[in-house]
Amino acid sequence: MEQSRSEEAKVEHTEAELKEDSEATGALGQVEHKHPRETEIIVNGRRRTVSGDEVSFEEVVELAFPGPHTDPNVIYSVTYRHAASHPAAGELAPGRRVKVKNGTIFNVTKTIKS
Repeated sequence: MEQSRSEEAKVEHTEAELKEDSEATGALGQVEHKHPRETEIIVNGRRRTVSGDEVSFEEVVELAFPGPHTDPNVIYSVTYRHAASHPAAGELAPGRRVKVKNGTIFNVTKTIKS
């Protein structure tokens, strides 16, 4: 009798875990995150952590060159590779966003007009 109670407890525990798991997944079986996930990207060779799975041109420029960006004679260009979006590599334009994953690499170049 002791063994069957122990087995029943294990089954109930397992069913409770499955219920929790099923409540955490969406209609497509994908895990729904209650908090924005953090993604580790690389900007100009340095590891940076961002919230969520997308970053904007402006966010990447700020990570590469912190501070105000008000000089009209300065132009920034951003390239990326190993992104979660399609295409997985390319150039990011001002005002645009790209889906990222851990390990997405960004190169940001600052050019001064002469």
